[in-house]
Amino acid sequence: MCTLGCPKNEADSWRLRRTLARAGVQVVEDPENATHIFINTCGFIRDAKEESIAAILDAAMDYPGKKVVVAGCLVQRYRSELEKEIPEVSAWFGLLDQVSLTELLAALGVGEEGLTQGEEPSATEDIAARHDLRLGRSYAYLKISDGCDEPCTFCAIPLIKGPYKALPAEAILAEADACLAEGARELILVGQNTAIWRDGNLDLADLVRLLARDERTTWIRTMYLQPEQVSLSLVERLVAEPKWCRYFDLPFQHSHPQILEAMGRPGSGAKNLALLQEIKKIAPDAVFRSTFIVGFPGETEEHFEELLAFVTQAQFDYAGGFVYSPEEGTAAAKLRPRVKRTIAIRRLNQLTAVLEESSLRRRLQLVGTRVSVMLDVTSGPDLPEGVWAIGRTMGQAPEIDGVTYLEGAAKRGVQVGDVVDAWVEEVAGYDLVATCSAS
Repeated sequence: MCTLGCPKNEADSWRLRRTLARAGVQVVEDPENATHIFINTCGFIRDAKEESIAAILDAAMDYPGKKVVVAGCLVQRYRSELEKEIPEVSAWFGLLDQVSLTELLAALGVGEEGLTQGEEPSATEDIAARHDLRLGRSYAYLKISDGCDEPCTFCAIPLIKGPYKALPAEAILAEADACLAEGARELILVGQNTAIWRDGNLDLADLVRLLARDERTTWIRTMYLQPEQVSLSLVERLVAEPKWCRYFDLPFQHSHPQILEAMGRPGSGAKNLALLQEIKKIAPDAVFRSTFIVGFPGETEEHFEELLAFVTQAQFDYAGGFVYSPEEGTAAAKLRPRVKRTIAIRRLNQLTAVLEESSLRRRLQLVGTRVSVMLDVTSGPDLPEGVWAIGRTMGQAPEIDGVTYLEGAAKRGVQVGDVVDAWVEEVAGYDLVATCSAS
């Protein structure tokens, strides 16, 4: 099973893997040992589309004896074109949460006889063991919503996934229970806009509190907090939960009011800086991540220079930039004038350099401090010489931020998902090098 795109896709794929296992389908990692190759695609921007198409073509070419089954966002939006252009694929499906299990099992050549219906939540530990479902890592992505109602002119998500839909708390808690039974100790809440999650009288802070009640839950991280929806009261309530990582993923996208207006987003650089300062007053140890788009239609050098000034002042711990991708069907695709790609790439390189410098400065401030590290790797070939474990601090989200290498005397009897205290000794690029404290 190959998963491309965002953590929401990762959450969908793992849930499907669990469903297939209960139906008697063995999911293997090595394509050589598989009868079918399943690809969950991304269709968000041009680069993601190209990556997904390349993965499909590579699977069909490299494993001619296998049946290729493709699903996900790319198929949801371009199914008819894909079916015509890539006849090598055995079956096509759209969004995984809308896939008919009967049709999917038929495509995989199996029936539904082995599917266990209505298993009690209390039996999830036994279910994980019986179906050999282990994450093999310390964290799991937990999708709490899908779709989007926001008017961003550049985004194709509403065209692919439709309007915003909040998953009910009961379903989220059941999925969390399954992920914890499968070995997760950090739950990462994902959705196109997690800040607005509601279920009746419950909001995001209430959901975090409910998830924290489970003694197996060590950390809870929230991604995709759209800044215009983040109130200081929500921040205060989130920070009050000890298991919640003080990690604010705030996709600002730009800072100049004119570009933000053209993007269909509220706010300005000044308002966003004020938000960051207010959050820091509530949580001085807060870690900030963001994303930015350069080369948006109409972006001038003046607009871009204002963006550089904004990120310099903001001092993000982690941030990334992207060149604007005109997606068909979006309002921004019709906007003019377009920024030449060569200019957009030059701006991206400039922005990246400023973001990297700020990020490095923030990490250097950690040298000599004590941090808590959740272990992701405790043995095997992934450990460099002199390193006895690799993990992450509360300020390091998996797969997108750096990691922490633990050197020196090893803690005995530790395993993936355990948390140890360590002292930061040095910075290595985006990563930290630390040694365990004597306590």
